[in-house]
Amino acid sequence: MCYLTSKAYVSVVMTNFKKKTFEPNYFCSMFLPICKPSKYTFLDPKADAKQILADKPEFIKNNDFINNLYKEIESDKNRAGRETILAYHISDMHLLLDYKPGTNSDCTGYTCCNEKAGKPKSKSAEAGKWGDYNCDSNPATIDLLKSAVEKTGKPDFILWTGDSNDHGIEFEPEVSTNSTIHITKKLLEMFPDTVIFPIHGNHEYSPMNLHDFSKQSNDVIGLIGNAWSDWLTPEVKSEFIKKSYFSYDSVQHPKSSADFKRKMKNTHIIALNTQNCYSYNFFLDGEFNDAGNQVEWLEDTLREIERNGELAIIIGHIPPGEIDCSNPVSERYRILLDRFQHVIRLNLYGHTHFEEFEVIKSIEGEKAIGVNHITSSFTPHQNQNPSFRVITLDVETKLPIRIETYTMDLAKANQNDANAVFLFDHEFADVYGLKDLSPNSTQQLTMKIRDDEQTAKMYAINKLAHGKGSAEIAANKCNESC
Repeated sequence: MCYLTSKAYVSVVMTNFKKKTFEPNYFCSMFLPICKPSKYTFLDPKADAKQILADKPEFIKNNDFINNLYKEIESDKNRAGRETILAYHISDMHLLLDYKPGTNSDCTGYTCCNEKAGKPKSKSAEAGKWGDYNCDSNPATIDLLKSAVEKTGKPDFILWTGDSNDHGIEFEPEVSTNSTIHITKKLLEMFPDTVIFPIHGNHEYSPMNLHDFSKQSNDVIGLIGNAWSDWLTPEVKSEFIKKSYFSYDSVQHPKSSADFKRKMKNTHIIALNTQNCYSYNFFLDGEFNDAGNQVEWLEDTLREIERNGELAIIIGHIPPGEIDCSNPVSERYRILLDRFQHVIRLNLYGHTHFEEFEVIKSIEGEKAIGVNHITSSFTPHQNQNPSFRVITLDVETKLPIRIETYTMDLAKANQNDANAVFLFDHEFADVYGLKDLSPNSTQQLTMKIRDDEQTAKMYAINKLAHGKGSAEIAANKCNESC
């Protein structure tokens, strides 16, 4: 493991550290105060916010726009009859293509549960038929999604937010993208006529985590973009392969039906490449500005959507505000989420493997203006049960009104094939006693988790999708970690 890690990252770290630190103008500006004037200065978030928020529309200056929309839905006498649209959110599948039941699940390598992991030393270390809490996904579990439709209803569209490869380090793009291509083919088989909007994560890269935004193209993105040709228009595919992120007028999707076009009219999907903020993307150590110009592009894209009176749904892998996303980028995203709070109706991420949420606060007054919804992983790696979410959107506002979690109890599935099914586990608002999914209600939940032990324990268990360790959380007093 140590050799592979060194081979993958040491030269990148050193090269980019030197590239930035010892660039003459940068070194002079940052470390030699006698050099005047400085060519480089640190970004001031306050100045950035002042500039971007200068033309903030009057009708959203109270920072209650989304909360008021939820109130309108609540007060609608025909609330039960409001038209809805159904979406799946799947993330962090982390497919282990050479998974083999009965192999060693307790190894010292990056991946276990395959022939390379050797023979298990005990019965408890044998990889289960359907998966293992210490390993990445058994490819057989993907097929179970098809039967889940009978319980959830057919999705109108699917949002897939990356991390398809296992947790190993690969050095060839053709290898690191194998899982993405495999999953793509499976989804096309199971949902041939369904609209799917995908974006990659950090594990599709070779080596994982590393994206050099200074280059004009990326082999990994090229391979993935070509694999997704059934879901991307030629224009969007070209943008993705060139930039590694994209914006998509949803009704232009090649699989969109007349009903989908009617329901999703004037709604854009913005898919971010969150490697522009990832702490373990060591190429960022050599970046001086906005990596890939993505934040600037996002602002321009949102302004155009605003001018056209349209709406946006943002998807990505790493949530802004998460510890792995650098603070300067997270702060700039927050400013944009404030400025365009009336445009952005849904934010979906993965990466952490846990079912979590982040309340988005306004710059002025720190009022709750939005929510980043983070889904737990499809992979059981890190003790989770495999899971995905089913999101019901209100067609008129494009706001989420129900977020349901479906899980497979891996321990029970390994004991009996009849249990190898995805079943409804909970609905987000119902399980925590929330009035709705508004930013204000979600903000109140943060206080409830802080102050009420039973709510905190419930949240900790749901983070794991009732996986390994849930019984101990339920039985014991909630500690600081809980």
